[in-house]
Amino acid sequence: MRLLALLAACTTCLPALAQTKSEKAATPAVVAPVSKLSPTAKKFTTADGKGALDYLVYLPADYEKDKSKQWTLVVFLHGAGERGSDVQVVRKTGLTRTLEQRGTLPYVMVAPQCPTNTIWNVGTLDKFLDQILTDYRVDKKRVVLTGLSMGGFGTWNWSVEHPERFAGLVPICGGGKSDKAAALKGMPIWAFHGDADPAVKFATGQAIVDAAKAAGADIKFTVYPGVGHNSWGKAYAEPELEAWILARKK
Repeated sequence: MRLLALLAACTTCLPALAQTKSEKAATPAVVAPVSKLSPTAKKFTTADGKGALDYLVYLPADYEKDKSKQWTLVVFLHGAGERGSDVQVVRKTGLTRTLEQRGTLPYVMVAPQCPTNTIWNVGTLDKFLDQILTDYRVDKKRVVLTGLSMGGFGTWNWSVEHPERFAGLVPICGGGKSDKAAALKGMPIWAFHGDADPAVKFATGQAIVDAAKAAGADIKFTVYPGVGHNSWGKAYAEPELEAWILARKK
């Protein structure tokens, strides 16, 4: 009798257990669990249709108050882990995450998403920037480019091809084409790298920094002792970085 009662009790519990597992499985993953700032998702396509980028736009709270004001523009390039076709993934780390946790920003920021299995394409990015300068009230003389890891490489590579477009650079744990660093003469740059980075070796970042400095760039290089690949967490939290960005003007 006791055995029959126990079996009956277990049978009664099974549907409840199954429902609990089903409910847990149906719970969607949250990309940005602590977000005080919601971006707008948009899509850019080149005129010839050969290039396209999904992107996020972050606007200051008072962007619409003064229609004559021209804002600083920050372009953020994410790393390899955020590539794909879901632009919301770009929100999970880097400057997007930092700003969302804080809830405010004093400039316009755009964050494009690199398609799966590709790297940042300078030609597409350049056309993307043309469109952003048309669509938003931003000052083309106050455009600051920043990126981390793959986006750090993208920052260096885009800027050596078109240095005239940027008032300043903030590359983090990236590297670049040292043989083209002459193009960065006079460019304000604040670069960051962890000296224990296993993904992008510190020497890689040091090489492009040295080349840019030799070319006459106005460069500051912050090295984090003992820090691995995620040096962007510290970099974007630097208390003087935002003021440095806002002070850039060609």
